Amino acid sequence: MQPLQCLFIVQGEGRGHLTQALGLRAMLRRAGHHVCSVLIGRGTDHEVPGYFRDKIDAPIQYFDSAHFVIDGKSRSIRWLPTVAYNNSRWLRFRESFEIINAQLRKYQPDVIVNFYEPLAGLYVARYRPATPMVAVAHQYMFLHPRYAFPRGFALQRHATTFFTRLTASGAARRLALSLYDAPDLPSERLRVMPPLLRDELFTQPLDALDPFFLIYLFHHDFAEAVLRWHEQNPDVSLRCFWGNPEAEDIEIYDETLTFHRLHDERFLAMMAQCQGVITTAGFESMAEAMYLGKPLMMVPMRKHFEQHCNGLDGLNAGVGIQANDFDIDRLIRFLPDYQYDAAAFRAWVDSAETRFIEAIEHAARHTARVVKIRETSKGVAA
Repeated sequence: MQPLQCLFIVQGEGRGHLTQALGLRAMLRRAGHHVCSVLIGRGTDHEVPGYFRDKIDAPIQYFDSAHFVIDGKSRSIRWLPTVAYNNSRWLRFRESFEIINAQLRKYQPDVIVNFYEPLAGLYVARYRPATPMVAVAHQYMFLHPRYAFPRGFALQRHATTFFTRLTASGAARRLALSLYDAPDLPSERLRVMPPLLRDELFTQPLDALDPFFLIYLFHHDFAEAVLRWHEQNPDVSLRCFWGNPEAEDIEIYDETLTFHRLHDERFLAMMAQCQGVITTAGFESMAEAMYLGKPLMMVPMRKHFEQHCNGLDGLNAGVGIQANDFDIDRLIRFLPDYQYDAAAFRAWVDSAETRFIEAIEHAARHTARVVKIRETSKGVAA
């Protein structure tokens, strides 16, 4: 088919959505399609990571979006304060709708790809543009009857499911990223898809194994728990990545413990080398470790619903263990029992490009046919 012009709208509050956008952009480019513009919704004034700006190779436009009110201790979403806060910002959101409108008029894209940005869903529901929207996120698996939720979290589950539907309002198709295949749901316009992973992952060695554990800390305050374990186990080599804005690029604590500021390529290279990964159960980091065949210890943060969902998903898939703290002894004891079939998961991931290109091209073709039929009908009526 003719090359498509694709406009991305990305929720900028999570690095995972940015990573997915980079992965899909590379696929579209290989298929001869073009990302004409990237709109990034921000609840705060933080900039996107430099690696995203360098690799996306498209104009970037920011707009004000919803901001989650976070519990400082558990780092979980406080839903009622979040709703109250964002209701007070409706005038700013109307300005964001105008920015989206202006970008659509300027680039005339064939398809909008929305990476879990709520204002994109609200925009499509309110303005009903002729351009179709395809919604992409692993959270759309929450709408699938085969998805297993952790016990408890009733309020968080209902709130998250409502928010997830909101982000895909008016979408021509919802592409649910999943660690495993499952039946599509045509009635929900939902298709189950492999994870969208960055190209750099596929150049990493699959047989490397060095005697150290890789740790990703969602918040640098968790370093205290790692230090406590390390003091009792100084012979075990640990390499930690953290989001500490006051830290040096690399801080050497001692011969067997180093802390690194977040760096996408360095983190991925170390993941390929390590003997096991400890993470707070982010979807992308879990999927990358699974592709590389690395045993996982998932430590969801207290009250963080989505991380508990991801942790249970990984546990059911047999990729590792779930824990409430950074007791790495548990992962060490698990290593002899690790038997996950990484080759089958790689085959699932490797099917992603064909599936995503087909889904996006189908949405564009279907809408083009509908528009043509409507124009022909108007001509006959006239």
